[in-house]
Amino acid sequence: MSSPAAVLAADGGTTTHLHLFMHDILTGSNPTAVQVIKGPSAVPGLAFGDTTVIDDALTEDPSSSSAAVGRVQGFYMMTSQSGGAVLTVCANLLLTAGGYNGSTVAVMGRDDIAADVRELAVVGGTGRFRMATGYVLWKTNSMNGPDATVELDVYVTTGGGATIDSSTPVGGSSSAAAVRVGGWVSAVFVAVVVAVVGSYV
Repeated sequence: MSSPAAVLAADGGTTTHLHLFMHDILTGSNPTAVQVIKGPSAVPGLAFGDTTVIDDALTEDPSSSSAAVGRVQGFYMMTSQSGGAVLTVCANLLLTAGGYNGSTVAVMGRDDIAADVRELAVVGGTGRFRMATGYVLWKTNSMNGPDATVELDVYVTTGGGATIDSSTPVGGSSSAAAVRVGGWVSAVFVAVVVAVVGSYV
């Protein structure tokens, strides 16, 4: 017979689908994305080590003038030495509309810009999305020079398995364990960024 923890793990909780658009603006007088580290390459454009901090608008439609529903706050870094624009993304989706106001979804993963669809991991959350797990389908909607509108299909699972004590061995990972692992990964990634910043200062 399955242990209570295993039953909860199998239950899986509730999954919420959020369909959003992120506006990553590097140009103009009020950019929402600012490069804070330039990698060692003198080649113009994205290069290994380039790091950009973002506070991008989230809207419900592709138009930047459509209803605002939140912000994407974090950073992305060029992490491929073999050519091609491959980013590592670490960001919080802060929601500001309706019943989700004040809740966040923590996202981290690999963004191969050349791919039609990229999958990033949901590694945690707060508020309505406390102890969240899940994934984000990340798709470029449009480009205007370096500025981009990115379509996000966010699938967030909460509840059910989120109550599992991660110290209990079960045949799968609990949401609590995933959040703890996600926090550890984020902490390591921040330490790497600090080291990179120090090397260029």
